[in-house]
Amino acid sequence: MSRAEHSTENEKVENAIVINNLKFSYQNTEILNIPSLKINKGEIVFLYGPSGTGKSTLLELVAGVLKNQFGSLSVCGESLDQKSLMELDRFRAENIGYIFQSFNLIPYLSVLENIELPFLFNKKYVDRTELMELIKNLGLTAYINRPVGQLSVGQQQRVAVARALIKKPKIILADEPTSALDYNHRENFLKILFNLCRVHETTVLFVSHDLTMEKLFDRSISLTDINQIRFENTESL
Repeated sequence: MSRAEHSTENEKVENAIVINNLKFSYQNTEILNIPSLKINKGEIVFLYGPSGTGKSTLLELVAGVLKNQFGSLSVCGESLDQKSLMELDRFRAENIGYIFQSFNLIPYLSVLENIELPFLFNKKYVDRTELMELIKNLGLTAYINRPVGQLSVGQQQRVAVARALIKKPKIILADEPTSALDYNHRENFLKILFNLCRVHETTVLFVSHDLTMEKLFDRSISLTDINQIRFENTESL
C-alpha cells in the first residue's frame, strides 16, 4: 500500500465526518456553503450558531435525511454523495443515532417499547442484557412499563437517549434536545450522555444556540465561522 493510500485509509478510520466544499440550497436560496470541516472519531463536538442559520440542515445532511447537492460529504468513512435514498436510509439505520428537540417519542407506548422501536423497524435482535443495563444507567428501570406520556420532560429525554444509543451508532446527532431543561438538568443530562458515548467511542455532533453548555464539550465550532453564507433574517432552517 502506498503512503497516499495508507493516509486515505487512516482518514477513513479516524475521521467520523469529512466535508469539502459542501453547498446546499432550498428553492434556489443557498443555506450552506462550507469549504471544510472534519470531526474525529469519538470526538464530542458542540456546533453553535443563531437560530435559522442551517444547523438542523447540516445535521440532516450528515444523517442522510437530505441529499448532498454539491461538494463531498463523507460520514464514518463512506461517501454519501452518490448514495440512493434507499442506501441513505440503510446507512442512517446502521450508523446514526438521532436525538430530536421534540424527542419524537410515542406517548402511549411504554418506556421499553419506545426504546425498542429502532429494532422493530430494522428487524434486528435486541441484546436484552445490554438493553436493561442501559436503562439502569439512565435511571429508567422503575419506569420501563410506564407510558412515556406520563413521564417528566427530563425522563422523556433519557428515553430518547436510550433509544438512540441502544443500536450502538457510530455517530450521535443531537438537535437542541436540552432546550426544555434548566441549566442544572442540562448539565447532568449531557454528562450522562457523554459518559455513555465515550465507552463506545461514539462521535457526538450536538447543535444549539445556547453557549452556556460549550465548556462541557471536547471542541466547539461556530457555524457562522465555517459557513460562508450570511443571513440577515433567520428563520428555521
